[in-house]
Amino acid sequence: MTSLYIHIPFCKRKCNYCDFVSYAGKEELIDEYVEGLIREFELLFSTFNFLLAPSEVEGLSTIYFGGGTPTLLEPGHFEKILETVPRPPSHVEITIESNPGTADKAKLKELRKLRINRISIGVQSFNDKHLQTLGRIHNSKEIFRFYDDARAADFENINLDLIFALPDQTLKEWKNDLQTAISLEPEHLSAYNLQVEAGTPFHSQKLDLPSEESELKMHEYAIETLTDKGYKHYEISSFAKPGFECKHNINYWKNGNYIGIGAGAHSHIDGKRWSNPNSIEEYLTSRNRESQVPSRSETIFLGLRLLEGISTDNFQDFEKELTELIESGLLIKENSHVKLTRKGLYLANLVFEKFV
Repeated sequence: MTSLYIHIPFCKRKCNYCDFVSYAGKEELIDEYVEGLIREFELLFSTFNFLLAPSEVEGLSTIYFGGGTPTLLEPGHFEKILETVPRPPSHVEITIESNPGTADKAKLKELRKLRINRISIGVQSFNDKHLQTLGRIHNSKEIFRFYDDARAADFENINLDLIFALPDQTLKEWKNDLQTAISLEPEHLSAYNLQVEAGTPFHSQKLDLPSEESELKMHEYAIETLTDKGYKHYEISSFAKPGFECKHNINYWKNGNYIGIGAGAHSHIDGKRWSNPNSIEEYLTSRNRESQVPSRSETIFLGLRLLEGISTDNFQDFEKELTELIESGLLIKENSHVKLTRKGLYLANLVFEKFV
């Protein structure tokens, strides 16, 4: 599987928890940035000619517009970008990330006409108090309107992003958020626990976060409730109705080949990695990329995110760590695979640290 990631780093406002490569107040650079994406893509085509010929594009299985807030761009921008890509087969999964308040029904219909067939909506919470704390630009009413507009625009593959363990959030509030999301019947749900990252506004604030015990209960409630509702729990934070797993992200977790274009985008082809500058301005004036070879550690912690786990062959030189984690009940070995236990899912970061 070969995937294409296209990074759109523009936002209306930077959220209080966000450490992604994204910038508010730089919309005047959008047109120039789109031209930069096209130039980079054409350069990569000349380098990786397995993407050039339409007869060979069967290898391109997913395209993903991430951000930032891609839906700040106009449909015409996406049309110009996608025209650069040799026309992919109809089965290609083309995802766009979005936020309520950044596109109306007419705009979403135009995006759908461009064969964008999967939309990921940054809901985060249905509770207006928590949305305000997070620094989101939308309220709960706008979420429902945006979701209805996406359905009316013919999107049949919708993901909702939710965050739990928010400041001052109770278990009851999280249950309400999850039940509200389920009632909309999306094909995919992502449920992340809040991570307070350095350099974000949250990092410099004194936050009243739920206890570890409360956070664990929230996580367990999500797993049990969503699996009971027919969603397959296939990755630590990801749940899907049968056949609607995110192909693009699965390719990442399996250390597959992918090309990333845009500011801050990363690529991996046949064991070699490189990345673009994070700054929009530097990206537009430079084609220097940092390159590195992925380590076995990276293969391990990416693969362990999938509930199916990874082959025991990947743990060469980590036999001691593997034994300790199995004995502590965080990992389990089944046949020729190693995977996280239910306890390990909650303490995944502690597991991953053992393989650094």
